[in-house]
Amino acid sequence: MFMKAKQYAAKDFSFRKTCPEIPNTTYLTHKIHYYPAKFIPHIPRWFLKEYSRPNNTILDPFCGSGTALVEANLLGINALGVDINPLAHMLLQAKTELVEDHDKFSAQCLTAIDKARSHPSNYMPDLPNLDTWFLSQAREELSRIFGYLLENPDQLPEAVINFMLVCASSIVRKVCNADPQISKPFISRRMRALLKEDAVEQRALHLLERHTRTFLDRKNKYMRTVANLGKIWGYLPISKMVMDSDARTLRNISNQSIDSIITSPPYANAQEYFRSIKMELYWLNLLKDNSLKQLNREIVGTESLPLSECRDTPVFGIEDLDSALGQVHLVDQKRGHIVLRYFQDMQASIEQCYRVLKPGGYFGLLVGDNVIRKIKIDTHTFIQEIAESVDFITEDIGYDRIVARRLTPKRNASAGLIEIEWMLIFRKPGL
Repeated sequence: MFMKAKQYAAKDFSFRKTCPEIPNTTYLTHKIHYYPAKFIPHIPRWFLKEYSRPNNTILDPFCGSGTALVEANLLGINALGVDINPLAHMLLQAKTELVEDHDKFSAQCLTAIDKARSHPSNYMPDLPNLDTWFLSQAREELSRIFGYLLENPDQLPEAVINFMLVCASSIVRKVCNADPQISKPFISRRMRALLKEDAVEQRALHLLERHTRTFLDRKNKYMRTVANLGKIWGYLPISKMVMDSDARTLRNISNQSIDSIITSPPYANAQEYFRSIKMELYWLNLLKDNSLKQLNREIVGTESLPLSECRDTPVFGIEDLDSALGQVHLVDQKRGHIVLRYFQDMQASIEQCYRVLKPGGYFGLLVGDNVIRKIKIDTHTFIQEIAESVDFITEDIGYDRIVARRLTPKRNASAGLIEIEWMLIFRKPGL
C-alpha cells in the first residue's frame, strides 16, 4: 500500500564540491569509452564515504560503465555490478581488472595494433546499412581491427583482448558518418556537409593507437594507485559483474548479503540506451539476429510496447502518479503506458534491493524528474513513496544541478530537458 511520502527540506548537495580530491569527471579509468547518461564519480564517492567502509561489498544494480564500482575499489570497497547491457561487462573489466606485469600488458596491447594492420579485412558486422554509416577506408580498417581481436589468432591473454576491444569500440563513432555530437546515430546536416567535402575522419587504425596509448596511461595509473593503497589496506578490492542477472530480479545475489547500494537508474522516457551504442555493439559482435530489439524490450524504461496493450487508462496505485499517467494517456496512449511500465520496473528493482541489502544498510538512488507530453512527472517523489512502501526508511533527500552534458539528446519538444537530479538516501531497518 502506498502512503503519501513525507516532505523533506531538500539539500543542495553540489557533489562536485564535496569531493575536492577528485580532479575531474574523467580521471583515471573513468575516461575509458563513452557511455550514455553516466553519473559523475563525485556522486558514488560521496555516498561511499558517508555510508560504506573499506572491505564492505556494495552493489550497483544499474552499473552501466562501472563508475560506482571504480570509485568503490579506489576506497578499498568490493563491488558487484548488474546490467543487461553486454558492453557493461567489458567496460568494467577494462577499467578495474588488475594485471601483474603492467609493462608486458602495455606491450601486448600495442603489439595487437601492429598485428591488426596486416590482418585480412574480411570481418563484417551484422550492422544494417553498414555502407551508409561508414566510408570504405573506415570499414576496411575497422574490419582488420575487430577481425583480429575477435579471432585472436596469436592467443593473447583475455585481459589484453578485452581491453583492446574496448579501445577499438571507443573509436567506432569517431570514424562513423553519424554525428558524434548527438547521442543517437544520426547523419546530421553538419555531417552531410563534411561528407560532401570528403572531410569525415576514416583513420581507424591511427585513432586506435592514439586511444590505446591514452587509455593505457590511465589504466596503469589506476592499477598503481590501487596497488599502493592495497599495501596500506592489506588486501586488494575487487569488482565483478553478476552474470545472468537483472535489476528487477537480482538473480545470483543472496538475501542480506550487500552492505550498501548506490545506483543511477535510467530516466523514464529520457534515453534510448542501446540505440546510442548500437554501432559499437554490432562491431563487437555482441548483437545477434533480433537481440537489439530484445534488449530494447527488456530495459527499464523501455519504449517497446505494443499499442494493443496501451488502450486502458494506466493505473499504478499512487494517486498523484495515476493523475499524471491519465493526463499523458489522453494525449499519447502509448507514452502513458511507457511511464507506467517504468515505475512498475522500478518497484520490482527496489523490492529486490531491499531483499539483498543487509539490515541497517543504506541505499542511494539518483533520479531525475521528467516532463512528458508537457506533463510533469515528479519521479523522485514517486520513487520515495515506492521505497517507503517496501519498508525502506527515508534518511535524506537532496539535489544536484547537471553542469554539463557530453552529448546532445535528440528530444521531442514536449519532453523537458532535465536540469537537476535528485539523490534519495534510504535505510533498511536494522534488526
